[in-house]
Amino acid sequence: MLEDITLKSCLEFAVKTEEVGSQFYSRLASKFTKKENVSEIFAQLSKDEVVHRNQFAELLKKLPNTEGMIASPEKREYIKAMSISEFFSPKHGPFANIDKIKDRDDALEKAFGLEKATLGFYDAVQDALGKNEILSQVIEAEKSHVITLMKVMVTGAKFRSLQDSW
Repeated sequence: MLEDITLKSCLEFAVKTEEVGSQFYSRLASKFTKKENVSEIFAQLSKDEVVHRNQFAELLKKLPNTEGMIASPEKREYIKAMSISEFFSPKHGPFANIDKIKDRDDALEKAFGLEKATLGFYDAVQDALGKNEILSQVIEAEKSHVITLMKVMVTGAKFRSLQDSW
């Protein structure tokens, strides 16, 4: 959870979130190596999270040193609320119960929750900060992850790629 709601802290939180997401998906890909189609989902998600991490790190590098608090108290509180999630918690985050994930459905459900949490947080940041091309690209990619995971969960279909149009 974020305490100090500044543009810098939001971007730092996003970088860390993407790092944790990549590690989480990499571990799931390894966990399901005997189920190639499931392992592929998580390997691709892990790669995507690395790209997102790098995008947020670039935004952070370009950030002026004068960036202060986000002006509106309501927007600060909204971002803080969206940063509260079991997936962002060190105690209850994605690694907390990874050993309890036994099958494809458990793993997909956990991934779906993580993607929804990050999407909600990034939407809140965009709402507070306004449009940014890189942030918009990451949000679209996160939406794609949510949709793809939902389709695989609901239909039981074999995963083909994150770019699958179904």
